[in-house]
Amino acid sequence: EVVLPGFQALNYDLSVDGQLVVMEIADRDRTSRFWIAALDRVSPPRPIPGVDGTEPRFGSNGDILFRRTEGSSGFVYRVRPDGTGMQKVFEKPIFVFGGMSRDGRWIKAFTVPAGNEGPSWQALPLDGGRSVPIGAYTWHWSATEDSVAISGTPLPAGRSYIVPLRSGQFLPLELREGVRSEQEVAELPGARRIDADMVMPGASPD
Repeated sequence: EVVLPGFQALNYDLSVDGQLVVMEIADRDRTSRFWIAALDRVSPPRPIPGVDGTEPRFGSNGDILFRRTEGSSGFVYRVRPDGTGMQKVFEKPIFVFGGMSRDGRWIKAFTVPAGNEGPSWQALPLDGGRSVPIGAYTWHWSATEDSVAISGTPLPAGRSYIVPLRSGQFLPLELREGVRSEQEVAELPGARRIDADMVMPGASPD
């Protein structure tokens, strides 16, 4: 089923409750702007006025986080769904905005960490704490935050894993420095293999 006929989304994100979708849509001059739609179609899709950018993601309080280009650099911003309250989240340039944790406390970003090392994938806390180095793989949390789905490099094509999380974890401690092999993920306690390129955890373990 086509959820939103007539909208060609370049990027999108679902709200934690699964009721809303925010989409990146190119307008006639090819500028990327954001639209929010209710998946039950009770109300029509609506644009976020006066905002342009890429890679929109829902925050923990209903705000939309996204990446916006300034000159030759990109930065992560947040804005309310009505287009008000826009502000820069991090002063450091973000080369790729890779997603958010389900609790809205962390973002995944390709950026330069403290210490002037080369750019790498980092988990950046929105509360201003220390960043955590992570790998280039893709992860998505369950709605209850008790497991995380891991896909992408260096896992083989067509394979993903669901890994349980301890209370308060956003990633297994063993993977904080990145994933080096499929065996490393497969041997984590409780890890389940799923034969798919990408996995998004649903509302139940099934």
